[in-house]
Amino acid sequence: MKTFKKLLIMALLICMALSSLAAADEADDILLSDVPISYGDAMFRERILARTQGERSPVGLVLSGGSARAFAHIGVLKYLEEQDIVPDFIISNSMGSIVGLLYAAGLSPDQILESVTSINLQSMFDLTLPVSGGMLDSSRFLAKVASIVGSDLQLETLPIPIIVVTEDLVTKRQITISEGDFFTVLQASYALPVYFPPVEYRGHLLIDGGITNLAPVDMAYTYADSVIVSTTFYDIDTLNLKNPLTVLNVSIDIGKRRKGVEELKQALPDVVWIRCAVEDVSFMEFDRVEYLVEQGYRSASERQEQLSALHKNSVSPELSEKRNDLAARMKESSNIYGLYQHVPLNIPSKLFGLGLDSDYLKADSSALKDDSTIGLKFIYRKDDISVSVNPGYSFDFRSNDRFSTAPAIRAQFDYTFLKHLRLSLYSSFMFDIANVAPIVSSGVDLEGRIFAFDEKLRISLLQSYEQINNFEDSDHVDFFDGHTFLYSVIAKGSLYPENGGLWAFNDSSLSLSFQMLGDFSEVRSFVTARGTTEILNQNLDLFASVNTFGRFALDGQGDVPFFFSDGFRTTDSQIKSQGHDLTLSSNPANHLVGLGISIGYRPSGFDPTMAEMFIFNNSSVAIYTDLLWNRNTFAPYLSLGLELHTDISLLGIRSLPLTIYGGWDQKVNTLVWGFYFNMVF
Repeated sequence: MKTFKKLLIMALLICMALSSLAAADEADDILLSDVPISYGDAMFRERILARTQGERSPVGLVLSGGSARAFAHIGVLKYLEEQDIVPDFIISNSMGSIVGLLYAAGLSPDQILESVTSINLQSMFDLTLPVSGGMLDSSRFLAKVASIVGSDLQLETLPIPIIVVTEDLVTKRQITISEGDFFTVLQASYALPVYFPPVEYRGHLLIDGGITNLAPVDMAYTYADSVIVSTTFYDIDTLNLKNPLTVLNVSIDIGKRRKGVEELKQALPDVVWIRCAVEDVSFMEFDRVEYLVEQGYRSASERQEQLSALHKNSVSPELSEKRNDLAARMKESSNIYGLYQHVPLNIPSKLFGLGLDSDYLKADSSALKDDSTIGLKFIYRKDDISVSVNPGYSFDFRSNDRFSTAPAIRAQFDYTFLKHLRLSLYSSFMFDIANVAPIVSSGVDLEGRIFAFDEKLRISLLQSYEQINNFEDSDHVDFFDGHTFLYSVIAKGSLYPENGGLWAFNDSSLSLSFQMLGDFSEVRSFVTARGTTEILNQNLDLFASVNTFGRFALDGQGDVPFFFSDGFRTTDSQIKSQGHDLTLSSNPANHLVGLGISIGYRPSGFDPTMAEMFIFNNSSVAIYTDLLWNRNTFAPYLSLGLELHTDISLLGIRSLPLTIYGGWDQKVNTLVWGFYFNMVF
């Protein structure tokens, strides 16, 4: 018994000792919280020394964070190079690191600008459920960068030395990185909490370093006496500071802004501070890149006198050669992307989140089915293949006489190959609960595209087959009962003119198609011509759009079919069902001709936001006039009304175009109204 007591006492003493040591270690860890952990510092210093040969003080450049505003740094770099100033090293964090890393990798300021503006930046990011710590996936953005700079790149081999500042969730310490995998560090640099997931790096879990300090000026002075700091602070005075999301965003900004200002004040007047005049731009206005670049350039030019005192170190022959090589890679990457906005993924991507698949896309070839499916969507992407499954609900709110919903599951397979070709397979199963009616819709598209005339004209040839099996004649499918198919061959030319003057021409295209509509017992053939254009006065923000089409029966039997995608807004069932039932003959006219004209106002400076979480851009109001000739008379049917449109942008990254219309339908002398989305994500 005594032995047991002795052992128990010894065990308690050991536990107390271990607890004391653990407490001491924990205290030591806490006291180290303000001490950064550095990776690659020794090599970083050696590389700077190799550039200066020890004969002069290095010139350092600090690029601050600032979300979309950080693109102003491109203009700063452009002006610096015009003054023969190429920094010997860069220190950056947050979005400033995207610009900094691309520049350090060898891209010129103009090449960075072209890389950003030649793509739909919004399409490079995908919404996903935050199972990994963030609600945005940047796989396509990283793949696009890899297509330019290469997929196997290390920080320590870049032409210009760079340190990226991050924060670690594990040690609660700042992590400064100047060596390691380029794309791991790039992804960590903009890993803003909640928006993007944290990134693993050597046992750390890294997030955006700008969360604690927007402008790490002190660090630059540990490597040089001559320092340039380009900042893109945040100073919008029109925010609703009682909105919960705004309160959260501004609260985070207080600390990182204060720390950056503190270090700036300590460095004044020695530091060359370029205060980019973009502080009134929202953190998510990624569509204003060119404006931001211009402002950065102008702000840098205002520091010309201070900059003239710095060492002149123009672009080296080696860097010029590197940029020539990158230009060739950029051209190839642009050619692949330009035809289908496609980015091959060198690393597989798996996404799971909210999905909205719409049949109202401009590029959509569907004519038999016109609805949207919203649900929880899974997407797998690898190389040139994309597979998605979207179980949820199919809904149709496009007209006040056609509001319906049904449980649905939609699947799609896309394969882009030989750069010019894309194959798409899709299928949708819907179930009309009220009528206990299953509906199956499926189709296949094979399209080829090429550019001509210096990419001012895109020519495409599309073969499309779609089929609807409406087993119980459910009303959820608009006037297509039984089993119906539509085969189309479409040749289309789309114009992309340069719009630098008073007048701009947008969305101009002309197409000619051959169509076969059948119900497996009878098949009819038609030819369709379609044209569309928009003219915009860029001073007055006024626009006029014209959409016209003509469909003609090749068999001379009349009853030319009408599709909702033709654009004539009506509630008249006679028009909407025309030509759908091949066993009936009700209209002897062998033509169906439509003309839609919209005249409206699209204010260029009108971008209201909701807590900077949602931004409404590309908003317009227009009067529309739809005309339809489907009889053997000269007098058309008329639909006249008002149309509202806006692009609802989430975080400036993903847009949901929404159109709402309402007016008078002359054919039935009643109101017609509806709304629809036209996007897929």
